[in-house]
Amino acid sequence: MQRIFHVANAVLVCAAIGFAWGQHQSWSATGGSLFGWVMVTAAVVFALLAALVWAIRDYRAWIALGEGGLPSNIFGWFAVTAMRPMAGDPYDQSVFAGKLGGSTDQTFLGDLPTRAGPRPTVAPHAVPHRQTDQIPDRGVMQQLSNMFDGIVARNDDRLHYQLSQYEKHNQAIWLRDVEGGNPATGLGGEIGHFHPSDGSMHTILSPSDAKQILDKGWGELHSMARFKRIFPTETFVMLYAPAQAEHVPVIRDIIEAATRYALPRGNNSIKG
Repeated sequence: MQRIFHVANAVLVCAAIGFAWGQHQSWSATGGSLFGWVMVTAAVVFALLAALVWAIRDYRAWIALGEGGLPSNIFGWFAVTAMRPMAGDPYDQSVFAGKLGGSTDQTFLGDLPTRAGPRPTVAPHAVPHRQTDQIPDRGVMQQLSNMFDGIVARNDDRLHYQLSQYEKHNQAIWLRDVEGGNPATGLGGEIGHFHPSDGSMHTILSPSDAKQILDKGWGELHSMARFKRIFPTETFVMLYAPAQAEHVPVIRDIIEAATRYALPRGNNSIKG
């Protein structure tokens, strides 16, 4: 990877030299001053070098997030960088507000407590979608993993683990009967998964439940959730990692609500 950036650096330097020489020839032909040519050339070279420094730092920060739905190489970074202008506000509820109280909306969550403290910092990259602070310790992470395992084990006639279609590296809870699930979730079959690197999770919630999650600070929308070609519903939510052990039962309630939402309406009871 360092070799690629060395090559990119050399290309930028050559481009800068070529630009400088071309500008010098043009400037001389039009009678421009040497000082003006130097200033314009210096500004362009500085901008090119600043762009290269930013790219190297951003690439390294992206790689540090771990594996996600894109290849962990320069091509994956180019792809996720191209997504940045399309990213939406992760707290903008207008993307699903029209479905609140509608025929496909359901409410499974009770009155959740407000999550104490500030929201964690979330990396600016759409993929992988990760938080960069408030990472749980090993004990809390194990409780989170056990919680997921327990939901699947108690309902193994309807649920099972399978590789996430979004992450492609992490196991997710899936419906066994994908086609028999709730059409409002997009019929993808995947209910939710958690990320071992930071403890955050992704899941699909009903509009009313998603609203409560956002309002009370337990999560945020995926920045690309408004694009149906990427995700099946506007309520594709990132749940923040439990900052303390007391958060795990709340997260369990949320994942159970997501599970019931994914199951067919009228037959969505699960064993808690």
